Amino acid sequence: MNAHNSTSRPIEPVTGALRVAGGASRDAEPCASVQSPPPRVARGRENELLFLLFDLDKAASPHLYRELREAAAQAYWSAAGSITAALRKAAAAASRHLFRANLHSDPARRCYGTFICAALHGEDLFIAQAGPAQPCALRGGYLEYFCDEELPRLGVGPLTDVRLYHTPASIGDTLLLTSSTLLREASGDALPRVLARAEMREIVAGLEQIGGGADLVALVVRWAGRESPPRPRRAKSTPSQPRERPIRRPVEPPKPKPEPRPRPRPVRQGPGLGERVGRGLRRVGSGLGRGIVATGAWLAGGVGALFRRMLPGAEREAIRRERTPRPIPKENRTVMAVAAFAIPLVVAAIVILAYGSFGKEARFQGLVDRAQQEVALAQEAGTVPEQARPHWEAALEYANTAVAWRPDDTTAIALQAQAQAALDVLDGIVRLTPIHLADLGQSDTARRLVVHGQTIFVLDPASGWVVQLTLAPTGDGVLEQDVPSPLVHTGQHIAGQEIGNLVDFTWMNPGGERQTSNLIVLDESSALISHDPAWGGTEGETSLTYSLLGTPPTGTARAVDSFEGRLYILDVVDDQIWRYEPSGDTYPEQPDRYFVTPPPMPLADALDMAIDGNIYLLYADGTILKFLQREPQPFEIRGVPKGLGQAVAFALDPDSRSETVYVADRANSRVIEFKPDGEFHAQFRAAGAFDELEALAVDETAGRLYVISGGRLYAAELP
Repeated sequence: MNAHNSTSRPIEPVTGALRVAGGASRDAEPCASVQSPPPRVARGRENELLFLLFDLDKAASPHLYRELREAAAQAYWSAAGSITAALRKAAAAASRHLFRANLHSDPARRCYGTFICAALHGEDLFIAQAGPAQPCALRGGYLEYFCDEELPRLGVGPLTDVRLYHTPASIGDTLLLTSSTLLREASGDALPRVLARAEMREIVAGLEQIGGGADLVALVVRWAGRESPPRPRRAKSTPSQPRERPIRRPVEPPKPKPEPRPRPRPVRQGPGLGERVGRGLRRVGSGLGRGIVATGAWLAGGVGALFRRMLPGAEREAIRRERTPRPIPKENRTVMAVAAFAIPLVVAAIVILAYGSFGKEARFQGLVDRAQQEVALAQEAGTVPEQARPHWEAALEYANTAVAWRPDDTTAIALQAQAQAALDVLDGIVRLTPIHLADLGQSDTARRLVVHGQTIFVLDPASGWVVQLTLAPTGDGVLEQDVPSPLVHTGQHIAGQEIGNLVDFTWMNPGGERQTSNLIVLDESSALISHDPAWGGTEGETSLTYSLLGTPPTGTARAVDSFEGRLYILDVVDDQIWRYEPSGDTYPEQPDRYFVTPPPMPLADALDMAIDGNIYLLYADGTILKFLQREPQPFEIRGVPKGLGQAVAFALDPDSRSETVYVADRANSRVIEFKPDGEFHAQFRAAGAFDELEALAVDETAGRLYVISGGRLYAAELP
């Protein structure tokens, strides 16, 4: 409890502070304070008192309380103008400081709360409130509340909602500044009875008692009359120090001055009007200064001369100077018209430029402030996606607009990156940086892609060719700079046989009776063209072999795949998958039917097939069916942000046994990763590289993802 004395204030405040945290009384100094004007203060603030109260949640540190108190006090004492304007500046400074502190803090440690600031000027009290609180005053046994609405908490955004109140401060009144916690705990007339107590320590103890152990902060101010200072008594002399009496000397009476002799007055005519007026003015203006008297005398003389000239008498010739008439300047109407037309245009242009400059600056700052406020609201929502997502999306929209206006502004760029990163986390987005490997040109149909180690194969069914590329050891390009000549193409003759239209291809690993691994290409006549990159002809030419299936599919083949030496062909007409067992490196035997009963969905709508022990079928509507030993397996696509758009291809790595499925979503320019049961796991995006997806391959052992998009081949490192 303390009192502040000033000879310029008719009433004096007696204050007491209370802080309860964790059910125990704490030091209230960081949260509540009373401040007198500092040595350097804005004009008009010299005789004021400032009362500050902060109440933050989550056990804010004393250091943060002191920073907020200093920011608010400095803003108030340095603000010129009205008290309400200074209070608004203090609240704004506290809000900005707390918001910035929250922006750079861990979400679990961010603090929000209440700020109340009161200023005493003479017998007028002004109160500013930001955050949920109910300041009140007890006067004449009646408790008056100033706020009847719940305001947003301090620190949520850089701007805050402030309420201002004015009330007289009279002797005997008691002011209570506190958050809403104390008023919720107080029941009935307990609060007025406590505030009416005589001693400040009794008031503080009573507030702690009615608070019921709840966390609260309170500042109590009682106005007391200022006592007049006592008169100083005359000091008594002591025997050891005798008082010296002054020596009085006789004062001689002043000598009488001799009376002046009377002088004879000359006989003269009475003074003229101007002289009399001038004399009167000199008497009147004796205290107004010599300049005013001289001016009055000159005017009086002029008036007297005018009257004398009006009296009858001899005429006096007025001497006039003849002046040579000056010619009237010629008016240039064209110049005047141009000037009259141009001046408003120049003024309008200046006004428009100034308005545009200041208006654009204000709009830009408004966008940044809104983005910061949305970021704070999103961070307050925490890890609840449904609550945080709208605020992150709004923050990104404001930040994008701000960056479009000012691309080099670091604050806007940082807000944009922060909002985008938060949305990426919510949506499971992983940003990849693909490497461009080769240009393949445009095609009317989706191409196929097969990767085996460092070797990449591309098949274009519409153009009827297969090319082979070799990845550089560093993985940042291919050895061939240009698109190489086709490895296999339609119309090519192998062992005297002409190759027909190409359907699909796959990499065949050893298994069963098959001892070799190579690339197998299927054409529409059910011919198999095999290629082993490790072997070439006697003169270095490409090694190709030609063979026919013993029993071709009865319908139309759309896709081909392999597993442990077996060959699988998807027949869209017979609604069947044919499985061929190897005999050496050929397939002369009749195939087995994979489906005993028709599949759940017609194979005519299937786009592709992939096998890793399980058989997966991709349909045009994005549905994926999974089978093991002819039986359907659980695989339901779910949890995909914004849903699965246009699925054009899918891939898996049969050698990794992870059962992870990758789907190319052309509509949303992304590659989606699914868990073995179809649950969404992640989505991969690459700026500009995934805009026109058509083919997909994955090598989990090497940690690479390969795509063909817009006629270009890309490789990207998997996280």
